[in-house]
Amino acid sequence: MATTGPLAASRQYLADTARAYSALFFLDSPAAGALLLASTFAYPNIGASGLLAALVGLATARLFRFADVRTPVFVLNSLLVGLSLGAFYQLGPHLAVLIVLGALLAVIASAALADMFWRHERLPVLVIPFLLVAAITALVARQLSDLSPFIGYSEFTIGWLPYWANEFLSLLGATFFTIHPVAGAAVLAVIAWRSRYLALLAVAATVVGLGMFLLLEVRHQPLLISWAGFNMVLTAIAIGGIYTVPGPLSFLTAMLAAALTALLLIACQNLLFVHGLPLIALPYIGVTLLFLIALRTRLSVAPPWLATQPGMPEQNYERARLARERNGDIDSVPLLLPVFGRWQIYQGFDGENTHKPPWHHALDFYMTEEGKSFSGNGARLEEFYCFGLPVVSPAHGQVVRVRDHLADNPPGDVDVKNNWGNLVLIRLESGLHILLAHLRQNSAKVKEGDWVEPGKPLAACGNSGRSPQPHLHLQVQRSAQLGSPTRPFHLCSLLRHRDDGISEYLVNGRPEVGETVEAAVVDPRLATPLHLPVGRRLTYRVEGPGLTPDSEISLQVELTLLGQFRLVSDSGASAAFEENNGVLAFYDRQGPRDRFLDIWLLANGLTPLSESAVSWQDAPSAQLLPLGLLPRAILWSLHPLGRGLDGRYHRQPDPGHGVWHQQGQHELRLGGRVLHAETESLIDHEQGFHTISCRFGSQSWQAQLTELGLAGDEGVPGWQISSNSDKNPLEGSS
Repeated sequence: MATTGPLAASRQYLADTARAYSALFFLDSPAAGALLLASTFAYPNIGASGLLAALVGLATARLFRFADVRTPVFVLNSLLVGLSLGAFYQLGPHLAVLIVLGALLAVIASAALADMFWRHERLPVLVIPFLLVAAITALVARQLSDLSPFIGYSEFTIGWLPYWANEFLSLLGATFFTIHPVAGAAVLAVIAWRSRYLALLAVAATVVGLGMFLLLEVRHQPLLISWAGFNMVLTAIAIGGIYTVPGPLSFLTAMLAAALTALLLIACQNLLFVHGLPLIALPYIGVTLLFLIALRTRLSVAPPWLATQPGMPEQNYERARLARERNGDIDSVPLLLPVFGRWQIYQGFDGENTHKPPWHHALDFYMTEEGKSFSGNGARLEEFYCFGLPVVSPAHGQVVRVRDHLADNPPGDVDVKNNWGNLVLIRLESGLHILLAHLRQNSAKVKEGDWVEPGKPLAACGNSGRSPQPHLHLQVQRSAQLGSPTRPFHLCSLLRHRDDGISEYLVNGRPEVGETVEAAVVDPRLATPLHLPVGRRLTYRVEGPGLTPDSEISLQVELTLLGQFRLVSDSGASAAFEENNGVLAFYDRQGPRDRFLDIWLLANGLTPLSESAVSWQDAPSAQLLPLGLLPRAILWSLHPLGRGLDGRYHRQPDPGHGVWHQQGQHELRLGGRVLHAETESLIDHEQGFHTISCRFGSQSWQAQLTELGLAGDEGVPGWQISSNSDKNPLEGSS
């Protein structure tokens, strides 16, 4: 036991060091980083200088106990400082001192600038700290007369490759200041290993960048291309793969960014080279940040879509695909219905009257009976069914503006001077705002500065502003300014009432004109046992192909530093989830293959918490299917970024046994074939997801809950109870 601790700590230290190498390409992988680290030793002087800087950077980050010392940005910038110095000067005592000091400064700069960039504009710091520190160390090195220039570069080429291929690989190797085709081949192999799409962006960006040099008839400058050509690659990877959702327009945007990066390379080369400063990554940083800022300023939400959480292109695509299938838009804002009872849509998105761009994302609600919105002759406001009914908050947020003094218009009149009439404006945590307008005079129940939650009374439905009859206007907008452009949103957990008397449950919906909707009430008998607090641990006895017979696998709820809830399996595989708006929804599957977790997610990945939910649809990832090697390879080749399933769910209660039967039918069309899987989940009134089963072809899997517990925390006692898994909850049923 005495050696286990230091050994594990050493392994973790080495892993974190390797992760810094992969972070330049946003890969965050110790294995990939280890290969890149090895590639830098194509020139031992450069490799050793970089490794020294990386080790010093990590030690400094840990010494000062920054918020998350495992964040590779702290070490990446130090690493690049060491590599750049090793590329120009021979490693010796004086250079080693300069590398150590530069690595230390890079960590401090990374911590300060990363925090500043994120807090103010939520922008990535990229390698800006390296650029600043590299300029400082380059100026210092010019004053040190005892530093010897590094002249170890060779003209090595891979003989069986054409000239242009050797040049391209050498360009990739230059990302780590290692202008060598073998190093570049390692870089390309690592990128392609982690993401074929990123590799495609890298190759395409190089072609576009070099094409710009030819188009502008720039004199052949091998020094510029060899040392700085990687800027186009990094820009394209960032813009087209990491910070946007992959798609045709995002790819074209990445190529445009690569072309502009080449233009900036040409423009600033002399300025930097004449003054003895390395060009390094200035064009990459400048173009990437300009594009990210510009894309955020667009009046309407449209491709290229910015990733809600920057990540690998495959992850970005899957998150966006699932969000589009569930919500209608990638970044649609979830809201609850802000009224009680049955209301009809008076005007919807892109409405023919007032809901026009850039204010086309809006809904108007009113009440009707037998096709009329009023009783009597409609001469008085009180005759309108919705007039004076309560309006409640559709989300968590802070009230930032209340207007309550305007008089309600007589039926048929409008107030064009005060378009929105009486209103309540709520700021969301995301910075967006919810506007509820045309409220009744003197009906406000909140004041500016109040914090509200879903269901809290705000005011009453009225007829103020540009409103010919009593109704409620609802929209999400970019800023607090009245008249700000609107953003997409959707309503969660709805009942849509059809004319034939049948009610349809919608997990998420965007009702259209004429449709009658009502909020689906959350059932505590479902919500309570399915609640997943931090530390909750579910242990199942599992059996089936690929699983050890009668083995036990546990799933535990963990909370990330960014406030994300994740269900984590014993294997380390995990999925994020949200438990709000009347739905328990899982997404963002990460980690190694885990057949049990995938089957569990397939059966329970979208579970409404309302008993009104009898049937619903979802589109879980096809990767959750227990596919064999050949079908998985076909899926990977036909849909490299991912594909969704056609998932249809049906749930019915069994009050006699205190359970719900939740059944799923999942189809995947693949190469002319239709693959079909069936899942069933028994939801117990007390223990939640009790029994899980899956059938796929001739194979089947079973899992039964054996233990339910909660991990102890400081001040929170841990507990666990055994489930009677030997007895099926349905035993004895007819």
